[in-house]
Amino acid sequence: MLIIIAAIALCLLLALPRLFGISGYTVLSGSMEPTIPVGAIVYVRPIDQPEALAEDDIVVFYEGIGSTPVVHRLLENHLSEREIQTKGDANDAADLMPVPYENIIGKEVLHIPYLGVILSPLGTFTGKIAMLAMILGGLLLCHAAKRLRT
Repeated sequence: MLIIIAAIALCLLLALPRLFGISGYTVLSGSMEPTIPVGAIVYVRPIDQPEALAEDDIVVFYEGIGSTPVVHRLLENHLSEREIQTKGDANDAADLMPVPYENIIGKEVLHIPYLGVILSPLGTFTGKIAMLAMILGGLLLCHAAKRLRT
């Protein structure tokens, strides 16, 4: 029964935020440590008005077309240039290139340390098959346990 509950809880952590327009991203590097450790999952809400972003907001953005999303802290919002300057908390200097508004994915609403290590594999086809196998295995074990008791 615990296997089924754990599998359902993990599925909910992946699916439930999407119902509210929130996406999850796994932190792959230590640039935001100690605030956000490697392996954390960062839940991000898309923003309609990048002009409203403020200093110290944590944002997720693309450095370029096809690049991996980056999680960094906003240092300055350059309204007239329509871009932001960012920096990782663990980095000594600001990022070399400012981020155009078009590359901003969203603003962090929550992060959960180390959860990304568990949830990232579940987003793959193989991970979904494994989760289904866990749920079915749990159901079979529950059924077998009931039969043994009678």
